[in-house]
Amino acid sequence: MEKLALISVFDKKGVVAFAKKLQKLGWGLVCTGGTYKTLRRAKLDVTPIDKITGSPEILDGRVKTISYQAAAGILFDRDNERHQREIRARNLPQIDMVVVNLYPFEETISKKHTFEEALEMIDIGGVTLLRAAAKNYRFVTALTDPRDYPSVIEELEKQGEVSLKTKEKLASKVFWKTSDYDDAIDGYLAKKFLDSDVLKMAFCKGRGLRYGENPHQEGWFYKESISDPLALQNFRVAQGKELSFNNILDISAAIDSIAEIGQDQPACVVIKHGSPAGAAVGGDIEKVYNKAWYEGDPLAAFGGVIAANREVDRKLALKILSQKGEKKFFEVLVAPSIVIDALQVLFNRKNLIVLTNPSLKNPRIRAGKDYKYIRGGILAQNFDSRQIREKDLKVVTKKKPTKKQVEDLLFAWKMVKMSKSNAIAIVKNQTLISSGVGQQDRKEAARIAVYKATDPARNKNKKTPAGAVAASDAFFPFADGPEILIKAGIKAIVQPGGSIRDQETIDLCNKCGTAMVFTSIRAFKH
Repeated sequence: MEKLALISVFDKKGVVAFAKKLQKLGWGLVCTGGTYKTLRRAKLDVTPIDKITGSPEILDGRVKTISYQAAAGILFDRDNERHQREIRARNLPQIDMVVVNLYPFEETISKKHTFEEALEMIDIGGVTLLRAAAKNYRFVTALTDPRDYPSVIEELEKQGEVSLKTKEKLASKVFWKTSDYDDAIDGYLAKKFLDSDVLKMAFCKGRGLRYGENPHQEGWFYKESISDPLALQNFRVAQGKELSFNNILDISAAIDSIAEIGQDQPACVVIKHGSPAGAAVGGDIEKVYNKAWYEGDPLAAFGGVIAANREVDRKLALKILSQKGEKKFFEVLVAPSIVIDALQVLFNRKNLIVLTNPSLKNPRIRAGKDYKYIRGGILAQNFDSRQIREKDLKVVTKKKPTKKQVEDLLFAWKMVKMSKSNAIAIVKNQTLISSGVGQQDRKEAARIAVYKATDPARNKNKKTPAGAVAASDAFFPFADGPEILIKAGIKAIVQPGGSIRDQETIDLCNKCGTAMVFTSIRAFKH
């Protein structure tokens, strides 16, 4: 019996080439109106759907594939003799492949549209065909994504049929697609009819991790179906052990931090427990790494993640692994690429996890939603992609920051934006030299930042906060925090402003000859 493919696609991309190869392999083609015309123009031998259904396409295309004949031809169990007798007795077709992509409902509602236009983009027949084919996946190949055409043709050419494993994968993809499709319609109509926002999230290909945040907790990583080139699943594992729950959290923070500071120039960041312990930009990548690690907080960096936005060569690999008499240890290295002889050097640390992704060379700040699970629900917000530039800074003191100080202030702001609140960052020469993060009061955050900048155990390069700048992720409620910073030698401070006691802080800065600027934007990160 000739194998039949029922093809009904809104997106015609690749369908002509696919159909030609099917026909060359001896398949019969049954198509709906628009697809029929497209394939006929390509001079293919195509059967219109009404020859199968016995009824013409009507109601402006609202009814064309919904039929007893098409459903039976897809759904019958080929291993069931009674099913086979019924199909033969009624002279019904045997449909072995369903190729359908749905009306673009989500695309339609994402731009200017009328409600009637949205309703017309709710696919009925296509969803029915796909679900039927996916249900009967052992016998019917269900295709809903043009990107799967080549692999299906390849299997047909090599072995004469589509493998069960591929059919299983394609069936799963159908139910994933139709579930997302229904969720989009549900959310749209709930907002329209019920004045209620509906949030439904779907993740796939969950895999177990070594453990969760602690060894007694189980952990998993589930992938989100997104187009972000810097999504963790798009990184290649060049070497190392399995990622842990905490590794993944820190790698994600490292990617976001590199995107903040490294869009236009070489950058390196060292992340520990979700906050930068060192970061720098400017110069070649080797110089930037030296600044980030040795002029930052190498004590806090112990066990963290190093991320760079330039290729790692052998010289840099040797430097990254060098001890210099210190207790140096990190778990993960992330870079756009790593040359072969550098990998040979890094392999000396067999447990070191090395990830690469070319998109890291030109990183972009993440967009979309940011979610936090709480007891009883979920919080949602837009990801904080707001960037502060020089034009956004408001000078509130008599002393104005110099051009170099402005560069450092903007860098320091990016550091507190990427750090757990409450956060204070001290920066010199576009290098994070210390920070106080995750504190419950801002005065203590300032005290810790100053202490770390002067602590002998962290200060082998004899760095000093004198002449540096500082940033605060939220306003200073009192002048005591700035007082600690100014006494340590800080010459310029950036903060959001907005406290009822702002004037006290401004007066202190004026008295001490310190520049202060406001961003009018807060950068909390809980």
